[in-house]
Amino acid sequence: MTLLLRPHRRQFVIGPHSFQADESWICLPLEGGRWLSHCPTLRIATATDANGCCWYLLGLAVDTLEERGAPTTTLAQSNSAEIPERYVSWAGRWLLIGQSQVHLDASGLLGCFYGTDEAGQHWASSSPALMTHFLSPAVDRSFPEQLGPRLLVHERGISWFPPPTTPTQALRRLLPSQCLDFCRGQVLPRPLLPPIDPLRPYAETVAQVKQSLLTALKGLAALKQSLWLGLTAGYDSRLMLALSAHGQLPIALFTRVAARMSVADYRLPPQLARACGYQHRYLKSRRRNLQRGPLLAEHSAGYVSAGDAKPFLQGVRDGLTGISIGGHGFAIASGFSHLRSLPATCENADTGAAQIAKVMREPADSSAVIGLRAWLRWALQNPQAHLDWRDRFFIEQRQAGWLSAKEQVYDLLPLERFPILNAGRTYALLLSLPENQRLNSLVQADLIAQIAPELAAYPYNPKDAHFGLFTAIASKGTHAPMYFYRKVTDKLQRMTRAATTVSAITSATNNPPAEPFTST
Repeated sequence: MTLLLRPHRRQFVIGPHSFQADESWICLPLEGGRWLSHCPTLRIATATDANGCCWYLLGLAVDTLEERGAPTTTLAQSNSAEIPERYVSWAGRWLLIGQSQVHLDASGLLGCFYGTDEAGQHWASSSPALMTHFLSPAVDRSFPEQLGPRLLVHERGISWFPPPTTPTQALRRLLPSQCLDFCRGQVLPRPLLPPIDPLRPYAETVAQVKQSLLTALKGLAALKQSLWLGLTAGYDSRLMLALSAHGQLPIALFTRVAARMSVADYRLPPQLARACGYQHRYLKSRRRNLQRGPLLAEHSAGYVSAGDAKPFLQGVRDGLTGISIGGHGFAIASGFSHLRSLPATCENADTGAAQIAKVMREPADSSAVIGLRAWLRWALQNPQAHLDWRDRFFIEQRQAGWLSAKEQVYDLLPLERFPILNAGRTYALLLSLPENQRLNSLVQADLIAQIAPELAAYPYNPKDAHFGLFTAIASKGTHAPMYFYRKVTDKLQRMTRAATTVSAITSATNNPPAEPFTST
């Protein structure tokens, strides 16, 4: 099947006049003489609250509280002032517009960029590429430092542009702890999460997390669309499988085959699926589609590394339609181990940014450090009780910076990705647990053991040696026939480079450079 892909799929623009990225775009009037323009494939629901204010819900959201209905029902039953307290229990990737303001989901996964044109009019969009149509070339003096161009490299250093800054001087990215007044172009603070209660009992907290996730899954199933779950040998996707089986939900399981996969990711998913009575399939990469490179560049404006976009470039999920769920965000329960070696508190933005860069192996003079400093200055000015700065980094940088940009790439495909953990209330519940009760995936393991003990009997992420040499060879050979060829080729290349280096050193030792000529 050949997909007809267009750039700017599922994107929106807010501005003083309507805008059409192509002839299919829809334009809606907002308050204050502003317009909401959007791709027709972007979900949009409207509701009028108890005070008569109109709200637009972009993207897909479901409530994690059983006693509540759909988000649009909550909007209709609430006063305007109550709505920020209501949406903290919404899971998913969404954005809410009302009273001339933009409100993000819990970690800004449906992101928002904003800037000003030459006439002083304010614009906002989910797309940094589309924002280039409107931005003024004038320098924004409120941000004297700018990131500047930087090539993003997959899994190396800080592989995103740290919000609120961007590589473009006149463009800013809204943080999850901010709201945007798009009429005045002003950023307003909002609580990043609902209150975190470190005195909450463990059993009660874990039970509420379980119920929240299960309620969200049931809300998705009620949409009557195909549900997909990418299954690995790890904790997060296995918990999603356990919850789906517990709720008797109709899901389809797949595992994306990649060259660097562990043997466990080859072997365990089909066994886990059978244990719960589900079917399982492998999705294999196709050849790199060279025509998608320019499309990716036009759509994402370089905000994603080639490695993070590889499944899109290879068309791995092209044959899937419906909604894909996953355990995105569970690293907040696992402690996002990258930063756990840092001090538990941060009192200085410059020092904190330098510490993060060092731990993440980002050069000290990288422009990413500028973005980290800007974020830390905001975080220190707008603190939240009981929220560790390292956990806040995960939400406002790793999620709102890296994952949000990655999710925007996958807007190009028909399959919708739904981050089921992404709800402010769920994050706050998990962060109410002491570190020794939540790090190293302890919460996931506990929930799996409670819900589906048959899944807990299988090891989590075991090493290749666990399966034995012959099983490992068979698995790699079956699913990635070029694996051994690449391994041998890489080893030969390393040996060749090493031999060349030794030869050069030997030559230099045996033939030292001539002494410089001096006259007496």
